Amino acid sequence: MKARIGLGIAACAVHCLGHPLGPSNISGEDVILRDVAIIGGGSSGTHAAIRLKDHNQTVVVIERDGELGGHVRTYTANSGIRVNYGVSNFQNYSVVREFFSRFDIPLVQYVQPGDTDVYVDFSTGQPVPNGTLPVPDFTAYLTEVAKYPYLGQSWELLPDPVPEDLLLPFGEFVEKYNLQDVAFTIAQFAIGNGNVFEQTTIYVLKAVDYDYVQGIVYGQGVAPETYDTQSLFNKALVELGSDVLLSSTVYNASRSTAGVELVVKTPTGRKVVKAKKLLVTAPPLVGNLQPLGLDKKETDIFSKFQSHGFYTGLLNNTSLTPGARYYSADPNANATYDVPNLPDLQFIWATKDPDVYWAWYSSPTDVPEEKVKSDIITRFKDLAPGSNPEFIAYANDSPSTVGVSADEIRDGFYNDLLSLQGYKNTWYTGSTWVSDHSAELWNYTEYELLPKLM
Repeated sequence: MKARIGLGIAACAVHCLGHPLGPSNISGEDVILRDVAIIGGGSSGTHAAIRLKDHNQTVVVIERDGELGGHVRTYTANSGIRVNYGVSNFQNYSVVREFFSRFDIPLVQYVQPGDTDVYVDFSTGQPVPNGTLPVPDFTAYLTEVAKYPYLGQSWELLPDPVPEDLLLPFGEFVEKYNLQDVAFTIAQFAIGNGNVFEQTTIYVLKAVDYDYVQGIVYGQGVAPETYDTQSLFNKALVELGSDVLLSSTVYNASRSTAGVELVVKTPTGRKVVKAKKLLVTAPPLVGNLQPLGLDKKETDIFSKFQSHGFYTGLLNNTSLTPGARYYSADPNANATYDVPNLPDLQFIWATKDPDVYWAWYSSPTDVPEEKVKSDIITRFKDLAPGSNPEFIAYANDSPSTVGVSADEIRDGFYNDLLSLQGYKNTWYTGSTWVSDHSAELWNYTEYELLPKLM
């Protein structure tokens, strides 16, 4: 489905690990001097690091996971087939073609694995009767989305006053413009937005923007020829080499107009990073960014954000129909266009390995891992009684769709947020700042951030 980053969504690279420790006993060899320090080695952070190096800037990437890519995740099945359960496709932008070409990775038109769409009431395991769901026609939807060409770009282009249609709950937007025939499908595309029809319309339209629909519905999206999305980030890691600190977290920082200094816990001990500028790609929630020593201005802005829960996993031993893509539909949920109430498993996709299925689970709020896994296993067993599904991979991609209320948007929240770009030599990118698509984030890095960071 969508090119989730981190869904924008990117892995948080800052995590408070206890009491801050100063760098007083750090030896000289553990002090890293760079032009730009990047917190987060997901889609945004990796692309920024490579492009900054291309412009002769020195960088260091601090990534909490053991590999680059963030919400890009690829699993090697027992068959040897590489199976994505994160970012799987990209809009066909020039920045996408150039970035993959840079690493000699051919692109092809993206086709979602599987050959059959099945609509089922997951709560009963029973197929939904034919005709329950309308055949989607995106013509009217694309007409409305085309009114807002800035949706795939930075919030800087949001007009003042903000168009009131964009501030409606999405369910009201659907009714106003007679979009009922695509409502169910959009809810699948906009997964990670909680209960989509309660979500503010601008967030749904940014998730399912014009180019995204063209890519998914009309076949204009692209993917690596091997469909191994992680291969891009593996090659980037080789090129960046020692400029990446994997399995590492920032737990103390000093930021000012003179530059930034970060104390980092790494597998080989503490290191101090001193840089002219800092680029943060983690979701801008206070809990994530607290180790940066947020001041009142920053805290007041970031504390207004709320987010949703989003989880994915791969399972085998499912006994599901080979090549099937299962979508959860509730024939009794008329007010939400047959979209079941959340939290729940929303859909299951076949993958390139016939024995492995990809599960997508979302929630308006965070859900404990035990409940997510239990709910998913229960749904699989309802679909295939007697089966014994097992997780072979799992990912918590929360926080998802970090945003604020319609009133906050109307009152100029995003102007306040953008005032933090460059404040204390700290810059930001990620889905919260642009949109939930790697291509649009890379565009933002290329044409907006790079000139400022250099």
